[in-house]
Amino acid sequence: MTMQRITTALLLCLLCVATQAQEMPKWTKKARNAIFSIITYDNQDNIQSTGNGFFISETGEAVSDYTLFKGAERAIVITTTGKQFPVQKILGADDMYDIIKFQVDTQKEKLTILPLATSPALAGESVWLLPYSTQKEMKCQTGKIEEIVRTDKNYNYYTLRLPITEKTVSCPITNQAGEVIALAQTSTSGDEKVSYAIDVHMAASLNIGALTANSSALRSIGIRKALPSTEKEALVFLYMKAGREKPEVYLDLLNEFINTYPTTAEGYRRRAEHYVQTFKDSVHYELAEQDIEKALNLTEKKDDIHFAFSRMMFQNCVSAQPVRYKDWGLERSLAECRQAISIDSIPLYLQTEGDLLFALRNYHEAHRAYMAVNSSNLATASTWYAAAQSLRLTNDTTQTVADSVLALINHAIACYARPYPQETAPYIWERAKVLADMGRPREAVADYNEYYTLMNGNVNDLFYYQREQAAIAGRMNQLALDDIARAIELNPQNADYLAEQASLYVRFNQPDNAISSCQKALTLYPDYSDCYRILGICYALKGEKKLAHDNLAKAQDLGDPYAESLIEKYCK
Repeated sequence: MTMQRITTALLLCLLCVATQAQEMPKWTKKARNAIFSIITYDNQDNIQSTGNGFFISETGEAVSDYTLFKGAERAIVITTTGKQFPVQKILGADDMYDIIKFQVDTQKEKLTILPLATSPALAGESVWLLPYSTQKEMKCQTGKIEEIVRTDKNYNYYTLRLPITEKTVSCPITNQAGEVIALAQTSTSGDEKVSYAIDVHMAASLNIGALTANSSALRSIGIRKALPSTEKEALVFLYMKAGREKPEVYLDLLNEFINTYPTTAEGYRRRAEHYVQTFKDSVHYELAEQDIEKALNLTEKKDDIHFAFSRMMFQNCVSAQPVRYKDWGLERSLAECRQAISIDSIPLYLQTEGDLLFALRNYHEAHRAYMAVNSSNLATASTWYAAAQSLRLTNDTTQTVADSVLALINHAIACYARPYPQETAPYIWERAKVLADMGRPREAVADYNEYYTLMNGNVNDLFYYQREQAAIAGRMNQLALDDIARAIELNPQNADYLAEQASLYVRFNQPDNAISSCQKALTLYPDYSDCYRILGICYALKGEKKLAHDNLAKAQDLGDPYAESLIEKYCK
């Protein structure tokens, strides 16, 4: 090549570069700082995905594609200057259109943002694709809008004549003024030059509401979710998230609510409950008590707070491992409950008062409290039954009390219509025991049969033993024999069942069967005096006086109170 041709070629290259530099809008140099790279991590803290996003507000609000965050437990953004910031919370998500809005904890760093377009884009308009770049010179791509369609949410969906690669998904699409109009999306057309983008205003409008908070899109992201924008919806959101989030995540939500609405008592009450229910230590119990004090000072409806505090202490007292803290016992819980009742004696408070008195074994007062609930329109099967149990435990054995207990259990059962649902079974069971104690064994057996039906035959050895006791009292002899045999079959290691079976055999003059049952029981419990007494009677019935005497003497040595008189009767 001649020197003249080399010179001409060099000039053409320089001219081309100069032309490209002139075509690059001036605002791109600053705009690059608003775009960042995102890294998301799974629940093992392994890198899950990488992608792009950009800031749309100076407070750290940003947008990207939803797919990047699906299944993520945490995420960080890396700016063009290499600074890393954590994603603090999710502000909204739409899995159908693959967009997400989130809050970045920029630690008060001054941000560069991309302004959103103030006027709608038009078909045929030129647009720019701004990629994430750590280089000073950002290589932008330009193209045109080929088609615009409206989404079901009344936003624009763009078809572009502009190549988009995996590395530029979720990068901003801007107009010539440098305003963002859309987010670049993965192309599915098969044409490398055709791509798609979703209206940035749709991404910017994403939010979390009380009813959308439990959407599958949000549930699939482990990163903390923001509260809804109104106090009422935020309270509903907290209710829906209770027990569904990790304790520390839910505590963050409660703290955020209190910081946002510091004069709302409900936030402090819920945080106090969370401390007690979740952390179970004296440090958090002290924090809970402080929150209760704040709530009481902020609300006019103080009965709610007194009752909530009462329930916290009650739940601690009856838990498997109660925490000992100050005077947090049943007595103080009762005092707080009665404080609530003094303000508003609603049935819920009265029922809890009954539960506390029952736990304190003050059965007379517990019965009074339950009956106060039962006189309201909120009486339930459980409150009628609780009244029956508390009255029964007063140890008043008069017929009048027995009749009252039965009547209360009948009230509990009457809360259900025939055919009875399975939840009626516990009340039928209790009525059977009461009827048996009242000397009405055949009615008791009828209730045990009803219980068996309600449980679809899924009963244990205790059921058969209880029904056997009622059956023998009602002279239903074959049922009694069958039931004790079934109880032994289900629990062959229970020596009491074998002894009971032996006593039935003696009653029905079957000494050999009785001897067999006693011998089995004695292999389990060699010092069972009842069995030696029964053996003595059996051998006496068979005319074997020496064996009768030996077994009765053994029973006497073991402290059997009837053995001596039986020796006199059978062995002299």
